[in-house]
Amino acid sequence: MLYLLFALPLGVVFVAFQSTVLNTITIAGGHPDLIIVSLVLLAIYANYDFALAMAIVTGPLIDSVSGLPLGISIIPFVVVVLLARGWGRAIFGFRLGWPVLVIFISILLSGLITMVELNLLGWRLSWQTFLLNTLFPTAFLNALLALAFYLPMVFFNERREFHLK
Repeated sequence: MLYLLFALPLGVVFVAFQSTVLNTITIAGGHPDLIIVSLVLLAIYANYDFALAMAIVTGPLIDSVSGLPLGISIIPFVVVVLLARGWGRAIFGFRLGWPVLVIFISILLSGLITMVELNLLGWRLSWQTFLLNTLFPTAFLNALLALAFYLPMVFFNERREFHLK
């Protein structure tokens, strides 16, 4: 319950920034996704329970501002957190490649889960256009942007005065 109290204001800030500022940025067809990048990095480096609370809070918030059916993003966000915290951490540890790989896979998986959910609800969507023109460029862009968040996080985490765990 305590995590939800902290996740709600942070989730509102992230969703507001994502839907206003980052939504206008397009690089080679891809859009930065602050929500998934932050969920992955929170799950890997901070607190898994807090990342799960952020996934539950930000799902309906991002749905309400993006015009999706309310609650459709909760399942993809929870899957992203489970993936980030799961099997790969034991294999890769905290190396740079792990967060970049997880963010790339998380964007793809989140987009695919959302597409399946929307198809089950009766939305007619062009899979080929979405995959080639939106999802893959977004995954590549966010994998590169992971470095912008990852490197300062590692720098501050190595200092004695500031620890995420």
